[in-house]
Amino acid sequence: MIEIKGLSKKYKNNILFENTDAVFEDDNITFIMGENGCGKTSLIKCLCGLESYSGSIVYDHNSESTDSRGSMLVIWDDCVFFRNLSGIDNLRIFDDVHSREEIIDIAGRYLSIEKLRKKVKKYSYGQKKMLSLALAELLKPKILIMDEVTNGLDYNSLKKLKRDLSEWKRSALIIMTGHDLDFYSAVADRLFLIKDRKLLSREIENEGLADIYDKEFY
Repeated sequence: MIEIKGLSKKYKNNILFENTDAVFEDDNITFIMGENGCGKTSLIKCLCGLESYSGSIVYDHNSESTDSRGSMLVIWDDCVFFRNLSGIDNLRIFDDVHSREEIIDIAGRYLSIEKLRKKVKKYSYGQKKMLSLALAELLKPKILIMDEVTNGLDYNSLKKLKRDLSEWKRSALIIMTGHDLDFYSAVADRLFLIKDRKLLSREIENEGLADIYDKEFY
């Protein structure tokens, strides 16, 4: 669980959050919705300790512990990897638990062995996304944050991601942001809006996220 208490964040005169509270629960998928520039990426950076803020972010009822952040994985839209290393070697840098053979076996469910042996600079945008998903499968983080993860994925990759998410959420807190509202409608359990400098909880029930977006922002 992540508890946000009295969070405020601004860049010079641009106030993104002002004394806002929120609780992200374990074992489900929370979708964060907001207009462009509202602070979604900044919130993620606050959650993983990359940005300063006022207020507090508490993990699993403890203090703002770096140990909790150590069990967190963020999949960014631009999927930063070492371009001159192969996919396998990139995964081995981040995963010191599995053997090379185990990494190849697990990552081979996401990319061909031939592709995994190539340097990442030769990967397409979607292939780098799949390499990120392979990393998530290997690490099994307790907190998984995904920013625009559907960008660049084809139909079959999206089907696999949907299956993976249903499995991963059984043992992880998952937070997602993005613009493919049809996909996120199918996987999200909870919804927070970023609106009026606050994080506002909304019920999804039988409404699609596109309908909620239109209602809240138009």
